[in-house]
Amino acid sequence: MKEIKLSRPILGLRESFNVLRAMQAKEISGYSSQFVPKFEEKFAQKIGVSFALSVNSGTSALTLAVRALNLNPGDKVAVSALTNMATYFPVLQVGAIPVPVDIDPTTLNMNPSELEKVMSEGIKAIIIVHLYGLPSEMDKIMEISQLYKVPIIEDCAESLGAMHQGIQTGAFGYIGCFSFYANKIITTGEGGMVTTNDQAAYEQMKSLRSLGFGKNDKFLHESDGYNFRLSNIQAAVGFGQMGRLEEIIKMKRRVASIYNSLLGDSEYVQIPLEPNSFFSVFWMYTVILKDSVGLNAKQLKEALSDRGIESREGFTCYSDQHALHEQFGVNPNETPIASNIQSRVIYLPSSPDISRREIKRVVRELNAIIKSRQCQGT
Repeated sequence: MKEIKLSRPILGLRESFNVLRAMQAKEISGYSSQFVPKFEEKFAQKIGVSFALSVNSGTSALTLAVRALNLNPGDKVAVSALTNMATYFPVLQVGAIPVPVDIDPTTLNMNPSELEKVMSEGIKAIIIVHLYGLPSEMDKIMEISQLYKVPIIEDCAESLGAMHQGIQTGAFGYIGCFSFYANKIITTGEGGMVTTNDQAAYEQMKSLRSLGFGKNDKFLHESDGYNFRLSNIQAAVGFGQMGRLEEIIKMKRRVASIYNSLLGDSEYVQIPLEPNSFFSVFWMYTVILKDSVGLNAKQLKEALSDRGIESREGFTCYSDQHALHEQFGVNPNETPIASNIQSRVIYLPSSPDISRREIKRVVRELNAIIKSRQCQGT
């Protein structure tokens, strides 16, 4: 039987045509004025911000954002506990101290009440994550940010097009960070974007993106920097992808709707939520295995793989990243909810064009695996 992949990008003629134009013009570097600025302008317009700056990965976007905060070694940064560790690395790499903030067990996003608890520790910045395509509770988080006068970085790697109270993710904080990896909402293969309304932050990140070259004398550098530019070929793909963004989001929400109709009454899994005033893009259809199931996400992933279905377990939270703690000499706060839930989080095949028949097969096999394991345990 044909394997069901976890995710497949939606690519077509418009992306191919753009790449062909770039190749014919021999415009392939990140300095090109052909597609790079067009992609950035269209992206900024979509998010509703003044500036967007393309980079070569979502991790690079986060690195530039953290650098733009001008943190000092030892400064504390509140970070959502459950996320890809790429959210934490830029904080550690500038010598700052991440303070993991526990999550809401239903949304898996940062719990504003837990954030409030750590603010008395002298937090200098907040990095929130819109996990799996669902926006964080930005109304409450923004109130905390404004009360303590602390800037927010949004990790929007998985949430392009998602909204809370009609505002796009990436438009709430000081800086928003996006990823265009192959499995994201739109893709350039590898790539990312930072968004901001602050011109000084934009100019600083733009300089850092290109090795801190001098404005008047290129090789008289203004600062250290990185080679984080997105190539014109990648921007050509991204510009084409922006033209189908709404279509992809609609397809993602269709996938979630079908899964919800099949798993909504499940005794085995907790399905993803979409509270009132939230608009999720359901980057990956993510479920949490209930305690009563008797197996973890890794075991379920392996069993599904044996049946030709690709899936993936969720992230390991910062509080359990022992190698990082030893490397950077950091003793993290405990985040018991994230630590408890992480081994039970799994995301199921979520390609925008996955068929209803394929989704039914995924659910059928998932239920069969769990029933079989429970029978073996009795």
